[in-house]
Amino acid sequence: MQRILLLDSTLREGEQAPKVRFSREQSLQTAGELDSFGVDFIEVSPTVSERSRQAAKDILAAGLKANVILHGRATKEDIDLLHSFSPKWIAIYLSTSDVHLEHKLHMTKQDALSRAAETIRYAKSLGLKVRFTCEDASRTDADYLIRMARAAHDAGADRISITDTVGVMTPSSMYSLVHKVKSAIPSAELDVHCHNDLGLALANSLASVEAGATCIHTCINGAGERAGIPKIAEVAMALQVLYKQREDLQISTLPRLSKMFSDFTRLHCDPFSPVVGENVFRHKGGTHLGAVLRSDGKAYEAFTPESVGRARRFVVGEYSGKNVLRYLSTNLGLNLTDAQVAKAMARLKEKEGDMFEFEA
Repeated sequence: MQRILLLDSTLREGEQAPKVRFSREQSLQTAGELDSFGVDFIEVSPTVSERSRQAAKDILAAGLKANVILHGRATKEDIDLLHSFSPKWIAIYLSTSDVHLEHKLHMTKQDALSRAAETIRYAKSLGLKVRFTCEDASRTDADYLIRMARAAHDAGADRISITDTVGVMTPSSMYSLVHKVKSAIPSAELDVHCHNDLGLALANSLASVEAGATCIHTCINGAGERAGIPKIAEVAMALQVLYKQREDLQISTLPRLSKMFSDFTRLHCDPFSPVVGENVFRHKGGTHLGAVLRSDGKAYEAFTPESVGRARRFVVGEYSGKNVLRYLSTNLGLNLTDAQVAKAMARLKEKEGDMFEFEA
């Protein structure tokens, strides 16, 4: 598998979520943190408002290592606006599905093909690198999607994004679609932008890279329209743990990224959220705790808490077994006998709810 790139769209897709709106200062801080983490692209949309235009200027002027990619429609008007910021990369989108062509754009398939080619050629004539997004690709007839992708590629698009705009794909169907496009146009560099309406955005994104895509779109805490898109924490850890890729990513900063987003938006992270949720390294069940203690976590952890700047915690309550009490006895110098441990365990099981927790 080729090196998989990460695009973060918190400052574009993420801002399309209800109650998410960043000030100029917050946008710049978010971009800086994402850059330090190691993303390859940071997507921003300066077409929305004066605030978004100022934020785009700030981010472009910040000298980030990541590519800042400005997002707009596949129209000359939007391309001219994006070009006025002197970016290296722009992203332009055009719907490709029948339902969008009929009800959103009021455009024929041939008109859409012509629009795509014309606008990409225009952007390339301005010296821009272009990502062309096939919006609602997952509900587009596969043969027509290939025609659109080929037209975009032939017009000079540097990357083409295949989108599951309403989150209706399965991993197998997403694999099949991306594989068809990649097989038809082997030299095309493909992005995937998967929505999470059925909870499959991460799985569909990973299936896509196995089929030949080389860039996954993410947001901090999975923000975005409706149910959002893949969480950057989950994608990054999957690349490292499952695919042995992207060791350059600063994984230990993921909890900080998540907290920053929550602080800015007051939308708090689910405690069960993978990687960054507060429950990820909290262990409670008795036999479970015993195995964790004997294996230094390996028995029940896919990756270490230290790798993401966290610590392992043990929760003590009625589900706890004797192992955790013996651990506490030893580490606190209590030297409890087996009978005393059994007595303490019996008392714990009489209590309602968890009693306490501690860092291992």
